[in-house]
Amino acid sequence: MTGATTVALPEDVDGAAPPGPGRRRGRGSGRRAGPAAALRSPAVAALAPLLGVVGLFFVLPLVGMALVSTGLVGRGEPGLGAYAGLLQGSQASAVANSVLVSLVGSSIAAVVGALTAFCLARIASARLSSLAGVFSSVLATDGGPPLAFAFVVTLGNTGFLTEALGLGALGFTLYSWQGLVVMYQYFLVPTMVLVTLPTFVGLRREWAEASTSLGGTPLTYWRRVGLPVALPALLGGWVLLFGAAYATYASAAVLIGSGALPLVPLSIASQLRSGISSGGEASAMALGVLMVVVAVVVLVLFNRLQARSARWLR
Repeated sequence: MTGATTVALPEDVDGAAPPGPGRRRGRGSGRRAGPAAALRSPAVAALAPLLGVVGLFFVLPLVGMALVSTGLVGRGEPGLGAYAGLLQGSQASAVANSVLVSLVGSSIAAVVGALTAFCLARIASARLSSLAGVFSSVLATDGGPPLAFAFVVTLGNTGFLTEALGLGALGFTLYSWQGLVVMYQYFLVPTMVLVTLPTFVGLRREWAEASTSLGGTPLTYWRRVGLPVALPALLGGWVLLFGAAYATYASAAVLIGSGALPLVPLSIASQLRSGISSGGEASAMALGVLMVVVAVVVLVLFNRLQARSARWLR
């Protein structure tokens, strides 16, 4: 009977057995970089300027607004009275007007911009799509006093388009929430085109051809394939437009002023100007915190919807 022979494998210097056949010893094998090593990575060091900017211009002001709005800093009384004041008086009117203008303006721009992007995608012209992208980028970032003055000259009470079309006799006035909705289309529609054009371009013709070969109609294709794929991008664009309209200040300030139509950005500026004498700093900071919350919710929803749409278009 033959007994089994045991062969002792030579050990490394640290007492561990060398890797067997089929295993390769790599640099740092068996060890994973811990949190301390990850923090010393050059990539993390390269993020230091960005983290500094975020902390200085986002986190620090947000903490300051929260402290002032709750009365922990400043002349206000400690508590949540400033937030309770958002539900009554001029503050409630400002929030309601901002929501109304943003909701109506973003809905109209979402429909017009999505239809424009769809038409550009169906034309399938690379030169036209490139030109539309550049043109939309310029218009989407344009605004402020020049935009307001341009609309005053065009659609003001004595504007040449108002007089040519007789809009004054129809009861239209630019200096109202309806006028703000019209003015906001200047930059909201191009923004929607930029957001949704890649989605419509990414809809493959093979999907429509497969639907047709299976006996489906164009309505069936859009109901079961096209719209479900494009819907996250459409909703994400609408959410982004809502946030952009809600936070617009310069154009509305020039066109409306501070007291004609209360809006959240205009109310913040007005109360900050008179905050020292009237104690309106806490209310202004509460409105500021509300705007930050709206902006964060908009960004989170937009990113999640865009990521969901991108999974279908890869």
